[in-house]
Amino acid sequence: MTRPPLRLAHPGQLPAPASSGDSLQTLNDAIDQLARLRTPYWLGDSAVRLHALASLIAQAQQLLPQAVHDARDQELTWAQIGELLGTTAAAAARRYRNSP
Repeated sequence: MTRPPLRLAHPGQLPAPASSGDSLQTLNDAIDQLARLRTPYWLGDSAVRLHALASLIAQAQQLLPQAVHDARDQELTWAQIGELLGTTAAAAARRYRNSP
């Protein structure tokens, strides 16, 4: 399967975070898998699903500082990182400048 090219508003712009069918399916699969791993006898319980989703959000937030650090190591600017995170360069730098 070939993926369509990223649609950018202008050349050189990086894509902001996006919600789409593929990210929704991936997240739903991850939620279901985590729920099965942690509490297989409670499948279908909304509290288990909520806990799994909150756990995945917390884990993703823990991964962001290293991902930003890696992007800086690959010479992305704060403006580019801000675009990828859906925020401004200044906000991205303030939040992640001193964290690896």
